[in-house]
Amino acid sequence: MKKIKMIGVIFISFLVLGSCTKGWEEMNVDPNNPTDVPAANILTNVERRLTNLLFDMWFTGNNTSSYANHIAKIQYIDENRYAERDGIIGYWNTFMTYIVELNKIIAKAQADENPAMEGAAMVIKAQIFHIMTDTWEAIPYTEGAKGEEGIFQPNYDAQEDVYAALLADLKAANTKLAAGGSIDGDVLNGGDIMLWRKYANSLRMRMAIRMSNIDPAGAKAVLTEILADASTYPILASNDDVIGFDWVGVSPYFEPYYADLIEPRDDHGMCKTFVDALLATADPRIGEFAHPAADDGIYRGLPAGITEGDEGFELGTISRIGTRYRDTPNGTNHYFRYAEVEFIKAEAYARPDLLNNPAAAQTAYVAGITASCAEHGVSAADITTYLANTNVAWGGAGSWGYTNLQKIAYQKWVSLFKQGQEAWAETRRTDIPLLGAAPGSIYSGHNRPPFRWPYPTSEYTLNETVVKSFDGAIKDRFWGDKMWWDTRTGVN
Repeated sequence: MKKIKMIGVIFISFLVLGSCTKGWEEMNVDPNNPTDVPAANILTNVERRLTNLLFDMWFTGNNTSSYANHIAKIQYIDENRYAERDGIIGYWNTFMTYIVELNKIIAKAQADENPAMEGAAMVIKAQIFHIMTDTWEAIPYTEGAKGEEGIFQPNYDAQEDVYAALLADLKAANTKLAAGGSIDGDVLNGGDIMLWRKYANSLRMRMAIRMSNIDPAGAKAVLTEILADASTYPILASNDDVIGFDWVGVSPYFEPYYADLIEPRDDHGMCKTFVDALLATADPRIGEFAHPAADDGIYRGLPAGITEGDEGFELGTISRIGTRYRDTPNGTNHYFRYAEVEFIKAEAYARPDLLNNPAAAQTAYVAGITASCAEHGVSAADITTYLANTNVAWGGAGSWGYTNLQKIAYQKWVSLFKQGQEAWAETRRTDIPLLGAAPGSIYSGHNRPPFRWPYPTSEYTLNETVVKSFDGAIKDRFWGDKMWWDTRTGVN
């Protein structure tokens, strides 16, 4: 009987409530959890979170900067030995989340008839996809990040197709940016439309030179177009042009390496390869890159990924990362530096299959070194002295026996310090400097650092058929299938 009475009460309650719910949709909205936000807010969030991911101690510290032999783990060395955690490989999913957000910005900008905002989002989107394809090779460029459109198992695009699409996207982004509008919420470039255009075209140059060994004709076409028309295709032109995220320096917005320092952690030091190269050329930037070892004041690095048997060293004998790059709470994380543009130009001009202008190559090479040194506070006199070193000077063999092209590659590698993703990519493309696999690698038989990352576990769980059609050539998770643009031979 009680149950019948209760049902009656509930029924009557619904009748009463049904007559009183007008306007409840508005009353039931949580102001702290909006269902829609302005494009400017999304842009700010993506720029900050992307920077934190790309330049944290996991992505660049434990992995890409170590693969490039810039830094090395001195404690908890597993990742340097390629014992990587699935959660870090799973950054794939985080990248794709940012693509979803950028697509929202693009849609909002189109609706608002704001081509500049659309262009900026297109540039960041291209940057992310470029990092992804240079990390995993084939990726879901065309169908990825479209779950809201019902695509839950996206197919992958071959890397050469991704490159072609991204080059086209960046060219279109430059056009959009030049068409007017504003870029609100931009904490990367401060809403500077011209700087965004320079970013877009410099990224095109980066991609062109990276694919130049496998597709010199395609690379030449891109480089020629940009360098022949500076008004239509502006590029970074001085150290005043820097694509970098400046951290506030107040908790929780500390530069990521500094945040690791004050945690406090002491897991990273300088890599022996990098320190030895700087010492061999009397590089005046060394004091900016590194601290001398605390025990004896000597600059000394540790090989990336040492064996367990070599772990008995004293921590005080290893140089730590320098003040500019780790000890500064409001430090800058660099997406693109002017020096890199000059090194791209230098290589393009030096190669007969590209722009073939030796005099222009030398000019650009000197400009690149000068820019990098000046960025690090080196005096003009010390730059002149450095340029005269036989392993640096244009045209001289030096003790390393480097050709001019190899010197360009070496200097670019130095200048990309803490841009681990790009430094790793360039060493895979040029083999300069010549790097070996980690001495303590858990995988035997390899003579180079990793070629790639494995696909994340989530792809095997949710997109099994597709991912298995692209993973057949992967060996030992990190080797086997090289990047499309990696034309090296005799590497494994």
